[in-house]
Amino acid sequence: MAWNQNKEQLERIIDSVSLGLTSRRKFLSALTAMGGAGLLAPSAIADALAANATQIANRAVLDKQYDHIIVGGGPAGCVLARRLVDEGAKVLLIEAGGSEDQSSIIDPLQWYTNIGGANDWGHISSPASELGQRRLLVSSGKVLGGGSSINASLWARGSASDFDGWAADGCTGWGWNDVLPIYRSIEKWEGGASEWRGGDGPMQISLPKDPHPAALAWLEASREMGIPVKQDLSSGELIGSGLCNLSVRFDGTRESPVRAYLRPVLKNPNLTVLLNTQVTRLLFERSHCHGVELAGQDEQSTVFSAGDVIVTAGAIGSARLLMLSGIGNVDELKRLDIASVSDLPGVGANLQDHPLLEGVILEYRGDIPAPRGNAAEATLFLESATGKGVDLQPVLIELPLVTPDVRDVYGNPPTNAFTLAPGVVKPQSRGSVKLANADWRKKPLVDTGFLREPADMAAALACVELCRELGQQPAFKQISLREVIPGRNLSSDDAEDFVRRSTTSYFHPAGTCRMGVDETAVVSPDLRVRGVTGLRVCDSSIMPTITTGNTNAPTIMIAEKASSMLLSAH
Repeated sequence: MAWNQNKEQLERIIDSVSLGLTSRRKFLSALTAMGGAGLLAPSAIADALAANATQIANRAVLDKQYDHIIVGGGPAGCVLARRLVDEGAKVLLIEAGGSEDQSSIIDPLQWYTNIGGANDWGHISSPASELGQRRLLVSSGKVLGGGSSINASLWARGSASDFDGWAADGCTGWGWNDVLPIYRSIEKWEGGASEWRGGDGPMQISLPKDPHPAALAWLEASREMGIPVKQDLSSGELIGSGLCNLSVRFDGTRESPVRAYLRPVLKNPNLTVLLNTQVTRLLFERSHCHGVELAGQDEQSTVFSAGDVIVTAGAIGSARLLMLSGIGNVDELKRLDIASVSDLPGVGANLQDHPLLEGVILEYRGDIPAPRGNAAEATLFLESATGKGVDLQPVLIELPLVTPDVRDVYGNPPTNAFTLAPGVVKPQSRGSVKLANADWRKKPLVDTGFLREPADMAAALACVELCRELGQQPAFKQISLREVIPGRNLSSDDAEDFVRRSTTSYFHPAGTCRMGVDETAVVSPDLRVRGVTGLRVCDSSIMPTITTGNTNAPTIMIAEKASSMLLSAH
């Protein structure tokens, strides 16, 4: 779909005024400048102005106590805030970053410009011996909407076996038959409701409207290799190739939990959204979490909760906050002079992420069309020979993406090129998040663990071979001149070296506050933190094993399930 600049500008104005960041006068003046208030229904204008007044007033004087405090305004935080406020709870939602009323967020085509930028925490990993001591960017959203605002808009639920595996390990209620109805309730699928898809949910999910020639070639090349091509990769068996499910609105703007869940309740006086405010630690009375300490733009303060404090700061941020607050390995905390509240060595362990390789590069035949839609419009799911089930998810990226280390050996790709990026989505390796010191201002130490297990190297090699074979099919030959990277035959040693040089993060960190029923689990299946009361964690960090594919959709599902648990407990 062609990008509509007026629609983008309108979305930015609505976001800004609804969050109380733009005055009523400027809002109405901007509407007039765009061609009049007829761009919006009178009810939408009234809702935006009501939200503006509410959020300005609520932030002016914070209450000392709320029914619930949510730490982190990413996808899970937005969902939980909506569901709790809908049921009459007074909620404080705290986000360390700012508003998502930015062109690079609203336009899904610009997602890659956010990575490593002002909206990104910009975590850099420790040197990885398995990657030639390379340090990787592990992107994490520092903005309202979190990763759902800055990353690509791919919508992947994961495989049925992911969730059945969680249930088999003791997480009752988290099996596929339990979570499928939740997924359906989330979605407003462009094709309407079916056995697999939802048609009336808050999140608009769509397919690319005008796919790039490389995306169409991807589908045909898949057929030529005997890979099933599906109309919808979220229906039934995961194996197959197809256009990506996208969290993109039917009008072409990014669909985020901020717009789908949070914006409709910003006018509710029970909701207060704090931006550019960091929670420095959780507050405990003995072992009961009853509040948070805040560091905003002007002052330090404390706020208390009558109910649960819910941490939704992501796999890196949630583990970090728990450790700063005395929940973690007691010996590690003692070394940093942090008083222990609960000895949970599992906090920060079990870090999982999907390795993404940059990448197999093909030179386009002639002038390459500009990226379209999401700039990543086609993908596929397959099993390698490792016996781990569906473990490969290469993705088409309509740009030439290559790491500096690959460039050093294989040269710089031409600008008229695109990437077949290998991806491993059932990693066996585990990393960790640890504190560098007790200062909340300092970033944590992130060890991705990439390729630590030989099975992950085997899967990555298989996916590189898959992408190279895909690129040699007649369909790609019609639009590409040649493979420029690697661009030559590789010995087994060269192939492993290519994998080590090209591996980056898919930006899907998960697992650091693992859900389970054993002694090393951090949260129970109802997401309560073990050893304390009044505290839950609800985001991708609770995944026992990372889901097969992009993690935005599973994180929203986790939050929907968590909200039901919270509401049934009160």
